[in-house]
Amino acid sequence: MINYIRGYYVLIVEGIDAEKYLNFICKSRISIYNVKRISNTKIEFCVNRGDLKKIKNTYRGSKFEIKIKQKTGIPFLAKRIYRYKTMVFSAIVSLFLLLLTTQFVTDIYIDCPEGIDKKVLRQELEECGLKPGVYKKTINRKIIRDHIMQEIDEVAYLSINVKGTNVFVTITKKDDENTQTAKSNYCNIIASKNGIIEKVIARSGEAVVSVGDIVKKGDLLIQGANTSSMPEVWATTFYESVQKKSYIETKNKKTGKSKEAYTLTFYGKEYKLIRNIKYKDYIIENKTKEIKLGNYTFPLKIVVSTFFEVEKEEVEVNRDKLKESLKQKALKDLYYMMPASAKIEDVNYQHKVSKNMLEYIVTVQASEDISKVYSLNQQEINKILEENSKSEDGESVPSNPQKRPIDDIKNKYEQNNKKDDTKDTTENN
Repeated sequence: MINYIRGYYVLIVEGIDAEKYLNFICKSRISIYNVKRISNTKIEFCVNRGDLKKIKNTYRGSKFEIKIKQKTGIPFLAKRIYRYKTMVFSAIVSLFLLLLTTQFVTDIYIDCPEGIDKKVLRQELEECGLKPGVYKKTINRKIIRDHIMQEIDEVAYLSINVKGTNVFVTITKKDDENTQTAKSNYCNIIASKNGIIEKVIARSGEAVVSVGDIVKKGDLLIQGANTSSMPEVWATTFYESVQKKSYIETKNKKTGKSKEAYTLTFYGKEYKLIRNIKYKDYIIENKTKEIKLGNYTFPLKIVVSTFFEVEKEEVEVNRDKLKESLKQKALKDLYYMMPASAKIEDVNYQHKVSKNMLEYIVTVQASEDISKVYSLNQQEINKILEENSKSEDGESVPSNPQKRPIDDIKNKYEQNNKKDDTKDTTENN
C-alpha cells in the first residue's frame, strides 16, 4: 500500500546472467522487490519511483537491456488526470448533473378506480405542486392528501409513494353502498330518454303517463314504485346518425425536398430550434429520441421533425362506394348508440349532396323500455307512505284488519332499517 502511494515501476531486465545485474543493483543500495523470472534471459522486478535515476546510472555502459513495463501508483494516476483534465472535469460535471436530475420527479403514475376522472385528479395534483420537474423533498404528502380529499368527494384516501424519479399515486374510493338511499326499496321511475309512450306496466306505484304521451329525458313516469316489483314503460324512440365526407379527396405528393427542425423537451418544457420552412405545403414526420443509462431515462428528449414539401392533387372518389362506406359507418354508430334490448321497427336511409360534400343520414325507429330508477331519500319515502295511509276523507287507515299500528308499512320500513343497522354493527364487530 505504501509503495502504491509513493508510486513504483515494474522493470524487465534482459541479458545473459541477468542475476549479476540485480546483485550489482543491490550493492548500489537500491531497493528492489517482487522479483520474478520470466525466462532464462528475462527477469521482472519492481523499484520505487525515486530510485529510477539510480537505475539509469547503473545501466549506463552495461551489456543488459532494461525496459519499463508498467507505472503504478497515485503519482502516475494524478499525472494522467492532469494531462486529461478537461475530460475529467467533464466527467465530474456529468456525474453531478446525473445525481442532480435524480432529485427531481420525471413521471407521475396515477392508479384510481372507475368513477374518478383521472384528468381532473391530475390537475388538482398539479395545483398542489405535484408535477414533473418538482424537487422530491418539497412534496408534502399531508397537504396534497387533504386538498384532494376536500376537492373530490369520491376519494376516501390517497397514498403517495416516491420511487427513484417516479411518483406513484394510489386512490381509494368511498364505499357508498350502505347509504340510506341505497337501502330503500321505494323509488320513482323516470324516462331515460325522449320517446312516445307505447305501453305502461305499473307493477307497483302510480303511473303519471298514458299511451301516446310524449316524454322527455328525466320526466316522471311512475311515482312510488318498489324495486322488488319493477314497472316497465315501453316507448317509441328514434336514433339518427349523420355521416359526412367530401367526394373530392386531396392527396399529398412528395416533391423530394425536406428540412429538419429540432425540439428539446426538458421536464415538460419545450425549446424549439426551428429553421425557416419556406414550403407552401408540407407534411411533418416526428421522431423522438431518448437518452438512457441502463434502466434510467434522462428527462431530456429530442424530437426531430422532418418537413417534406408536397404538391396537392384533387381526386374524385367513386360516389357509390362512398355512399356504402358512409352507410356502414352510420349503422355501426347506431349499433353502439342503441341498447341491446331495443327492438328495431323501421329504418330510413337518406343522402344529400351539397357542393363537394356527401351527407348520409340513417334514422332508426325502435321500441324499448325507457324506465330508469330514481332512488328516494327518507323524506320523500315518508311523504309517499303518509299519502298511501290516508282514506278519501283524509283520515289515516291501518294496513291490516286488526288495526295494529306496528304492522303499518311505515313501521315495517323502520323495522327493516333497524335490522339492517344491527346487521351492519354485528358484521363490523
